[in-house]
Amino acid sequence: MILKSSRSCYHVVFDREVSWDFNVKIMAWVSLLSHNRLLEKWFVMQCIKGCSTLRVSPKYSKHGSKPSPRIVFRYGKENDQIECFLRFRVLVKDIIRKLKAD
Repeated sequence: MILKSSRSCYHVVFDREVSWDFNVKIMAWVSLLSHNRLLEKWFVMQCIKGCSTLRVSPKYSKHGSKPSPRIVFRYGKENDQIECFLRFRVLVKDIIRKLKAD
């Protein structure tokens, strides 16, 4: 599943767990093929942190807000990790909605 988090920013969720090494290989391949220096820089920072994240809520900063990442493409089965991600996403969005209502 592919999500768009902001203009020209995308995230991929796989339906099965992958090792950090395999995830790094995928990120390296994509960043090198893109020839995008900002993506290459982002990739290096993920390697330094030792993890990568996908936000599910809106993002607020001094420069304005970004909406929650939205699903832009689905392919294949969604009965393992994607299903878990979608359940977690709904839970977080429900919590945010309830907090805003108070």
